[in-house]
Order: sequence, then structure tokens, then C-alpha cells
Amino acid sequence: MKPNLPQKLFLILIISLTLLVVGATVAQAATFSLSPASGSTVTGTFTVTLGLTDLGGKQVSGVDIYLNYEPSKLQAVSISHSSGIFTSYPLETIDSTAGKIAIGASASAFSPVTTTGTIATITFKALATSGSTTLRFDYIPATPPTTTDSNITEAGAATDILTQPPTVTYNFGGSTTPPPTTPPPVASPGGTPKGGIFEPTILISLLSFLLIGLGIFIRVL
Repeated sequence: MKPNLPQKLFLILIISLTLLVVGATVAQAATFSLSPASGSTVTGTFTVTLGLTDLGGKQVSGVDIYLNYEPSKLQAVSISHSSGIFTSYPLETIDSTAGKIAIGASASAFSPVTTTGTIATITFKALATSGSTTLRFDYIPATPPTTTDSNITEAGAATDILTQPPTVTYNFGGSTTPPPTTPPPVASPGGTPKGGIFEPTILISLLSFLLIGLGIFIRVL
């Protein structure tokens, strides 16, 4: 029995969807990295390196990154791309209220990125002294991939090839501000600090006794 027209259309639809899913799955190859690694201890002001990794032979024309942090535990101080592998960085913002960092970077139209490397470095300041905190990318593992979250765009194909980016947890390692070091006063053998009013007081007292004695001596004469 030969399939009728609706059955043929249904088979064509199933095959097309299967090819679409397989193609999207194969296309995804690259991801981001964060350093220091998860589980590291941080304190005071520290730097996190955001990298591009696991390209799988793909060429990259640009990235969009949305990185979330906890503003009650971390302060995002600055973003630097001085050692970045992309040509242009049209988007670099820090939302200190929402705790979100946004970075957009693109390569030259004639020179896509073909190697892994540093995208940017982010300087944080620890606001907590104990416990831990998490850095997490906005990422929706949809098929086909969405373009409203973090993504890595393949050159020449305009395809998002981002696979699951890491979530890292950092542990706080103690006081964020060193205590003030005030030197203790240096005491004399009698217990009175040097440089105080002890010696002038003795001199004034001796002078007073001398004046009183002189006055009594004059009256006797």
C-alpha cells in the first residue's frame, strides 16, 4: 500500500525536523571559561578572566555575554579587554543593582577568531568575608539556540555555537579590609608616656616652689 499525500507530507516534516535538530546539535561546539576555577578562595580585590574555549575547528565572528553575580557579596569594579582576542567591544556594561555584566565583542569581517583565548578580564571586590558566591551565565539550552542569552556566533553562518557555559563558585577567605595598625604609646619607666606633659609639669612645680621660697626669704629680710 502506497502512502497517500498527507502521509508523505508528514514523513517529509519529520525528516526535516530531524535534520534541523541534528544540524543545530552538531553546530554547537564552543563555550566560555572563567578563571580562577570553581572552588577557589577569593578575598579583597581580585580578577576573573573570561575566555573563549573548545572551538572545535569553528571560526567565530562575535560573542554576546551576560554574566550574573551576587551584588550583596561582590562589587563589579571594572571590565578590561586590553588582552582580548576580538577587534571591537561595542558593549561593556555593569548593572550593580541587578548584578549583571554584559559584554559584546566582534571580530573583523575579514579576520574571524580561530583560536581560543581571553575575551576580557573583570575586576571584582569581595564584600563578604565568609561563605561563598556564584558567577553564572545567562544561557538557555534551546534547540535551535536562542539569541536572547549569551551566545557565540559562527563566522559565515550566523549560527549560535555556544554549548553549556560553566557556573563557578568562589569561597571567601577572610577580612576584606586589614585592621588599622596603631602603634602603642611608649611609656617612661614611671608609666607616663614620653612626649606628654609630665616633664613640663615638674619644671613648673619646681619654679613655683622657688618663687614661694624667694618670697618668704624677702619678707624675712
